[in-house]
Amino acid sequence: MISNSAIVPIARLFYDDAGPHIMQPDDTSSGSASGRYTPRGQELRDLLDTSIANLGAVSGQTRRGASLEPAPVAIETLLYRGRAALDRALEISTTVRAAGVAPAREAVDELLDLVALAATE
Repeated sequence: MISNSAIVPIARLFYDDAGPHIMQPDDTSSGSASGRYTPRGQELRDLLDTSIANLGAVSGQTRRGASLEPAPVAIETLLYRGRAALDRALEISTTVRAAGVAPAREAVDELLDLVALAATE
């Protein structure tokens, strides 16, 4: 049989404000039965706002070598050049011929760009 001390009134399972809230089984309206403090309302929201990204700033420490954004890369390093551009143009040409239909305007533009890049080296 369940004793009356094990029964929790449903009113104790809800907070007085809009939340968000984290419930703990031993939480009561007069304080925590285990002696732990449970933040509520704005204090709880403030704690949740202290994310992992902010923890270093809160503690005064920074991660070594951590950068929020990658360093910019020059577009020239991403482009095909010389023989690589010619090889890519040949791949596109083979794909277009295998399709057996007129190439899309984008494919023609890419081929022309690749020819120009092949000539740069």
